[in-house]
Amino acid sequence: MLSLEDAIRQFMQGLSLIGNAMNTFIRYLFSLFGIDVPDTIIRIATLILTILLVWKLGESMNKIVLFILIFLAVSQLTGLLTPLLNTAGWKV
Repeated sequence: MLSLEDAIRQFMQGLSLIGNAMNTFIRYLFSLFGIDVPDTIIRIATLILTILLVWKLGESMNKIVLFILIFLAVSQLTGLLTPLLNTAGWKV
């Protein structure tokens, strides 16, 4: 039987996979121009960009778009926290 901890771990793995896919796509776009950007820089930049978009345009944008941006920001944050959680004993 699965526990709550297993459910949370699976949810975080899914969020991390979405963040990884987004990073791979952005990294591919940069590689078309011959630019090699580390994953951490991409994660931090997209996280800052989505936070600024939500902060500046949050009241004027559609709620569905707002939820998608928040979801993408959480997936990027989960990808940043995954190595930290793995060293703390959580195998995400």
